[in-house]
Amino acid sequence: MLKNFQFLIVAMTGIFVCTTALAESVYSTLDLNETCELQDTPENTVGSAVWMCQGYNGIPVYVAEGDLRFFVSYGEQARVEPAATQGLSPWNRLGSTIEWVLEGGEPVATILRWHTDIPADVAGDDKADADGFYRGQVLVITQLGQGKTCHVGYVDARATKNANKLARDAAGLLAGIWDCTSQPKLLGGGGLSLGLTE
Repeated sequence: MLKNFQFLIVAMTGIFVCTTALAESVYSTLDLNETCELQDTPENTVGSAVWMCQGYNGIPVYVAEGDLRFFVSYGEQARVEPAATQGLSPWNRLGSTIEWVLEGGEPVATILRWHTDIPADVAGDDKADADGFYRGQVLVITQLGQGKTCHVGYVDARATKNANKLARDAAGLLAGIWDCTSQPKLLGGGGLSLGLTE
């Protein structure tokens, strides 16, 4: 299955060359302790803690955490967007920088690095650290738009060459046309950072 995903991204590479010139990136800081406000947690919310933060140009950023896993969504209706309930299976924590991919000056997608902890019994003892975990890194690409803010794809940043560029190119290509009822794609190689093994 991983080989099929790799073929998908290779097949689209020619299109990326045409689209990347149209996209640009800006960045904002994500710091739950300094730049976000802890919220009351409604009973029907996924997560045991919820924060509201501000992103690029004041765009709301919703962050929830539960069972050592995070959920991140964006926009005025962030709490009810599909992304609010999308996360990664392994235990994870969030990076401190959100990349906002712009087209025509408008944000169409974000890229956020998630750090994952993969147990040695999944990753293999040879890849685990002294604490018994493989420390993965996943670039999560999220499409933006009212009613269609959702995960588009994942890049295993530890296993993929030029991972940031690949994520940026994929965001520029797929944002705005992605169907949120589809499963996000693993783009590039690897997959262990998401807990996947061949």
